[in-house]
Amino acid sequence: MKITIGEACTGFGVCEGIRPDIFEVNDQGFAEATDEGLADADREDVEYAVSQCPTQAIRVEY
Repeated sequence: MKITIGEACTGFGVCEGIRPDIFEVNDQGFAEATDEGLADADREDVEYAVSQCPTQAIRVEY
């Protein structure tokens, strides 16, 4: 699973609120994601974060 966050991100932090161990808002106010060590068990939470992003900036490749 590879997570990318596009330029549409405005740093609302919804994704970080869902899984702070995967997503975080950086000092510039934009979300970043780590896809290192993600397991299939994380997929449901990641997909939920994607669906809740108000700017639809999160993309996931499987």
